[in-house]
Amino acid sequence: MDSWFRLASEPVLPPPPRPHGGGFYQADPSVFETESITLDKWFKLASQPLLLPRPRRPDLFAPVVDPSIFRGRFYLDARGKYRVFNAAEYRFYRSSSAPPAEGDTPFATNATLPHTPADTYADGCWYLSVSYFNGVIDSGFLPLGEAGETYLRLDLSGGAQAGSPPRGPLDWRLEARASGVVRVIGVYQADDLRADQWAIAYTTNGSTPPEDTPDVTQTMATRGLVILAYDLPGQADGTTVKVRLQSRRNDGTDESPSWVYSDGSTVLTATADAVGPSVPLAGERWPGQLPEEL
Repeated sequence: MDSWFRLASEPVLPPPPRPHGGGFYQADPSVFETESITLDKWFKLASQPLLLPRPRRPDLFAPVVDPSIFRGRFYLDARGKYRVFNAAEYRFYRSSSAPPAEGDTPFATNATLPHTPADTYADGCWYLSVSYFNGVIDSGFLPLGEAGETYLRLDLSGGAQAGSPPRGPLDWRLEARASGVVRVIGVYQADDLRADQWAIAYTTNGSTPPEDTPDVTQTMATRGLVILAYDLPGQADGTTVKVRLQSRRNDGTDESPSWVYSDGSTVLTATADAVGPSVPLAGERWPGQLPEEL
């Protein structure tokens, strides 16, 4: 309003000089009464009758305005301005081949937890995930595992739950060392599904190392954070080394072991570096103390 109005308390500016050369006309400030601008003075509710334009004189052949053309134009239509919220619920997903993927259709829903779906499970390996839907937005798969996995694994045998496999490494990588050596570095967090050994499978001919068939095993601690740093045999310069790292647990005995391997393993690739210096470093003699920069 301050762009279009001035308060009556401000000085009154006189009009320009009169055309016939007369004096100035100074208006009496009292004629300007202070008035507040309110909505009910400048706007009318849409529920009140619409005031149509005054019809022009019939002899000027002015068209008569049809009131129907104003219908609904002075109303605020709030439809479509607000979302229709659905009921909040938990959504459950399952798969017998791999962890569920985002966008899969949930096999069950429920408003609260815990919940026991009525669906049955055949023997084998099952992966279970869950998300929360607040009525508008889905949370995506929630972290269920101790390492932040978005799924739980359920193994059934004879209708009863069997021992699930150990978890794989939290993180791991390959590091090219001198003389064509590739170092395998891994981190594992021991938990209730603890593993007994690291299982390393590798190839040097470009093929993919198989699962559950290690070339090298290393014993790991059964509690706390476990670190692996293992150097594979040196290879010729430029050799492609592919490595698969898993953990495994012995569910049998020492005489008759029954190894259970972690799933979800990945394969990493490194190139062996066996290039050394072209010539020996030159030797020099220094009389007295060595220079400070050395």
